[in-house]
Amino acid sequence: MNILRHESRWHIRLLRGWILAVFLTLALFLSFYTSFEAEAENLIDMLEGFPREVMQGFGLDVTSFGTFSGYLAYIYTFIQLLLGILAVLCGMQLIGREKLNKTSDFLFSKPISRSSMWAQKILVGILGMVLVNGLIALTVYVLARLQDHPFDAPLKRVLIGSLLVQLILFFLGALLSSMKKRIKTVTGPAASIGMGFYFLLIIGRLLEEEKLLKLSIYGLFDASVVERHPLETTNIVIAFVLILVFAGVGYWRYTQEDLEV
Repeated sequence: MNILRHESRWHIRLLRGWILAVFLTLALFLSFYTSFEAEAENLIDMLEGFPREVMQGFGLDVTSFGTFSGYLAYIYTFIQLLLGILAVLCGMQLIGREKLNKTSDFLFSKPISRSSMWAQKILVGILGMVLVNGLIALTVYVLARLQDHPFDAPLKRVLIGSLLVQLILFFLGALLSSMKKRIKTVTGPAASIGMGFYFLLIIGRLLEEEKLLKLSIYGLFDASVVERHPLETTNIVIAFVLILVFAGVGYWRYTQEDLEV
């Protein structure tokens, strides 16, 4: 039984709507940049009158907001929320599909090991994330070049940091599905998890609390920060440790769990 092909068909159906929503949102806001750039100085003067805490809460840095990369970083703080929810949703649905459809006994009776099944499902999820982020990177590149702006290091850092956040949340979603005996829905839990971590990010920004920022997961590679500074080695290590822990525990649980018929 070719799990990879079977899961890919289902997964593409899930991704189509999300890709369209993210693509249209990104393309729409980036296409406004030329008009925004002409009035950026006046807007920045106005923003400087806002309280510092408000600016921090929205991840807005007036020193770079007028640049193409700074403008993208601000937009990406909201797009990252969509991508985070999608990552959790993909992890939960791929690993928990049989529990959702109540077909675990049928699937696990096939001549294929649970290890292989888990690996193929995870591969489908990772390939899906590569597809989504590849299309986003292509969109950013094309729109940047059309508006005579370079596809430079700050833009790349924002996109790479976002992908790492998505990987963490994807494996967290996969872990949660493997730990639950029964799953009725994944959309609500995925949205709650994604938005919960996002609210932690906002609180961490307002309080300037480093621990809260790291706990929020989004804060490990906050677009408003990585646009101006290189990715921190400590945060990269934390990201890969979380990915390995979530993947390892999720794999163990998936291969050892009892069937619920």
